[in-house]
Amino acid sequence: MRVLRPGAIAAIAAAAVVLAGCSATPSSSSAETLVADPSVVTIGDSIMRGHGLTPAQAWPALMAVHDDWRLDNLACDGAGFLAMGDSSECGGTFAGLVAQAVALHPRTIIIEGSSNDFGESNSSLMPETLAQLKELRAALPHAQIIGLSTIWGDTAVPAQLADIDHQVRTAVTSVGGVFLNIGQPLGGHPEWMQSDDVHPTTAGQVAIYAAVQAAFDRAHLHA
Repeated sequence: MRVLRPGAIAAIAAAAVVLAGCSATPSSSSAETLVADPSVVTIGDSIMRGHGLTPAQAWPALMAVHDDWRLDNLACDGAGFLAMGDSSECGGTFAGLVAQAVALHPRTIIIEGSSNDFGESNSSLMPETLAQLKELRAALPHAQIIGLSTIWGDTAVPAQLADIDHQVRTAVTSVGGVFLNIGQPLGGHPEWMQSDDVHPTTAGQVAIYAAVQAAFDRAHLHA
């Protein structure tokens, strides 16, 4: 596993600030500004979106630069498989983001579990998660689908997180995708959290990027 020392994380986080002024990696949660036929689409919540930061500082953009992806980050604040996201951004649950992803015909879709679904019943979450993954597969039969485990902050992980990860793993693998458990890269690092103690700073986003990249490397995956 690739482990970044604190100094390395600080250095990459500083580079992310520079990347914020670049436009080489498109990233948007708005259908009007999506690029045609991107290589990779990401579906997730505000942590994946980079809430409180610029789009270029979110971990998908960092990974896109490192791995030379063309990216559309469809992640949306507040959204989950059942949780309704920001109406001005995605207008609903992950189902709406799935529909946007399908319209783009990407080579790879990365979809994550979300803590926004905490409090929803597992009996409702499982069939909805499965239905959305089946929709992706039916519409994009040749695309690579990669599921990621749910990211939490620096505090103790709630019990339902394991249930959501199980649901995403089950749904993703049932449609021929790959599930990656990236652990909890923010755990024990309050200094990597914004003042709301929910969303990571640039250094926290770099730590997530490093964990996702390491999981890709272990699985010998390339988007």
